[in-house]
Amino acid sequence: MREKHHRKLKPIQISIILGMGTAVSLLGDSTLYTVLPNPDIRVQLGVSLTMVGILLGINRGIRLLVNGPIGLLYERKPRRPLLILSLLLGAVSNIIYSVGTGFWPLLIGRVSWGIAWSLLFIGCMTMILDVGSEENRGHLSGSYQMIYLLGIGLSSLIGGILTDQFGFRLGQLICSGVVLAMALVWYFFLPETRPAKKDMGQTKKNSVNQILPLKIVIPASSILFLTRFITWGVLSSTTAIWISKLFGGGIEFANVILPIGTITGVYSATKMLPGVASARVAGKLSDFIKKRWMVVALAILIGVIGIWIMSNTTTKLSLFGALLTPIIGGSVESLIPAIIGDQADKKIHGRILGIVNTFGDLGATLGPIAALWALDSSLIPLKGLYRICAGLLVLAMIISYSQTKTENNFRNQNS
Repeated sequence: MREKHHRKLKPIQISIILGMGTAVSLLGDSTLYTVLPNPDIRVQLGVSLTMVGILLGINRGIRLLVNGPIGLLYERKPRRPLLILSLLLGAVSNIIYSVGTGFWPLLIGRVSWGIAWSLLFIGCMTMILDVGSEENRGHLSGSYQMIYLLGIGLSSLIGGILTDQFGFRLGQLICSGVVLAMALVWYFFLPETRPAKKDMGQTKKNSVNQILPLKIVIPASSILFLTRFITWGVLSSTTAIWISKLFGGGIEFANVILPIGTITGVYSATKMLPGVASARVAGKLSDFIKKRWMVVALAILIGVIGIWIMSNTTTKLSLFGALLTPIIGGSVESLIPAIIGDQADKKIHGRILGIVNTFGDLGATLGPIAALWALDSSLIPLKGLYRICAGLLVLAMIISYSQTKTENNFRNQNS
């Protein structure tokens, strides 16, 4: 049955169905970020604000430990069962949130989700590289990222609505049901993309001893570390502070004062749009011009301009800068897997994806810690912090641009 579905589904259709599953899987996780800091929800669940901080971060921390082994697992085992397992684990984590009270049960749920996400994200990227080619990897990866980024925004909105309408616990149960339904969709329609059984023995034997191509791993890991440190880390954790400096206590709209929390929510939803658009555009552009690292460098340059403008918190022009920064994530997250697919042997895609995502998750984990410590200790003002980030992005841009020659040489050798 899986072979039959494989013949029916085109690579872009596989990319879309993977993106839909990823978007749905985020329902419970995004809801936690939206509602868990709320004092009423915290009291209901029996956790303190400090505990909330640990719970919201531990899923990334656990991924630092499991990304590598999971990447290796995808080299050894079929993709489809592991991906379905990832959704089942995600549903289990939502059920734990719905019935658990106190720090430790919720911690188990968050650890479960961290493992589920590693299985899900690395598996989806591996499957996309399986079905893609040098001519369409950027498009496939960009389409997946586009749906995934839309899922982040919509999951936060839907999760908040479910919590308001049905309460936190029932809302999480509903989220779990939706995730389980998507697991069924994957079970019936998602094909297996790993090489046929007759090739698996040789693949397994060769991949174990194959040396990792550091010329790919080092720059890709560096770029994901730096960009996630800044976008997922520094910018995400300081959004409310930046908004408050820009608008003070709020703004008046149609004779109604919009508080900072509402403005922050509107901004967080709006900034998804350039990220979504850039994922698809960067992917297709890199397929067309055959220079993925050049497109990465260009996207980061746009991000440098954006975050530098953001640092000027005395002018509304900084809002324009804020809408440029999501282009970094949309482009980089789409093209790094495509670059790995172009230049690395298929037998070690899973391992490389595990390694580079570990560095990316490390950056995302350290970013909020560094940013909030610097601000809390009055070591660096927000303006200075953003300009330091712009400098780090310049470094990322230089690294990306320096890889264009390597990419050209690789294409010439394989043409």
